[in-house]
Amino acid sequence: MKELTRELENQEPSGDLFDVIMGVDWARLDTDQLVTASILARKIKAFAEWVELVALRRIDDITELAMALTEPEQTVARRKEASEVLETLPRLAELLRRGELDFRRLDAVRERVQHLSPDLVTQVEDALVGVAAGLNQTQLCRKTTALVAHADPDGYEQRCRKATKDRRVEFSPLPDGMAKLTWILPAADAHVVFQQLCKDAKALPADDRTTDQKRSDVLLDRLRGTNRDWNVRTFVTLSMETLMGLTNNPGHLAGYGPIAADAARELAMHGPWRGILLDQYRHATAITTDTYRPTTLMKEFAHVAAGGTCTAPGCASPIQELDHITPWPQGDTEPANLQGLCRWHHHRKHDNYTVTRDPNGTSHWTTPTGRHYATRPFEY
Repeated sequence: MKELTRELENQEPSGDLFDVIMGVDWARLDTDQLVTASILARKIKAFAEWVELVALRRIDDITELAMALTEPEQTVARRKEASEVLETLPRLAELLRRGELDFRRLDAVRERVQHLSPDLVTQVEDALVGVAAGLNQTQLCRKTTALVAHADPDGYEQRCRKATKDRRVEFSPLPDGMAKLTWILPAADAHVVFQQLCKDAKALPADDRTTDQKRSDVLLDRLRGTNRDWNVRTFVTLSMETLMGLTNNPGHLAGYGPIAADAARELAMHGPWRGILLDQYRHATAITTDTYRPTTLMKEFAHVAAGGTCTAPGCASPIQELDHITPWPQGDTEPANLQGLCRWHHHRKHDNYTVTRDPNGTSHWTTPTGRHYATRPFEY
């Protein structure tokens, strides 16, 4: 296992890697060693994806390659198109070569910057290259979208308007007498619908149905006209300049990410306003109280400060519960000591996981095996 760990620390695979792997006695590895092996496997896969992109970039005959790979030619053509990332985002592509970033995340960035001019692409890459490896795909997509929207607000606004023409409902048959309905609509509308379904499902009496099953049932009830009241709250954050129509900088929809300025202004017109002060790190600042349970205002603030998603490293689930970083009463009930978590990570945090928070808002999680993981606060 020591040889395997050394390979991981080398940052990229060597020629003797497979011999090292074949010599490992997997049954004798402890949890920490298995985590190391999993990380190394991801690095190997990422490096192999980089090799494939390099080869695709230099292959002209897609037909022959598709035959050799036993893949549809259109699939191979899309992969070859994706190989452009080696030139458009060279520093992020280098992270792929080193095994620090997988292809899915790199390709997600490529798709979001493809409408930008080369100088704006470089600007977005500058902001991502130091943080991309520490973000999961959902977090990286949201951050990239925000950077693209701020780099080219007018272009982003135009693309959002154009994209609304793609709204639709699709029907797909499934096995065992089931079917799938796919509804594509503007993000702000979709967010309101989903939050209402979650609230409807939560209000149902306890029975043997799962939450997913309840959401499906209440959606059908609403479509049939059984329930018509809408009573959910949606949090959207935008600058005063955007609110006044002086700029088209995107707003932020909690639980989703950047939305077009027009959509953000429309949402803002239908609800109460609250002012939010940002510090030098562009993070939301604090409200204090001496009570144990957070006030309604503090709960709203926690959602805003976290961008609507769980603050555990790698998690993109919606915030479901609030947790004291330093347990009460040792720690005060104030935003600086509160974090929004999904229900799963709230319970895991109390299972021998420890959390600390830096003055700049970065949270550090220590696992039972002693490994440390950091999650950065949401930036507006």
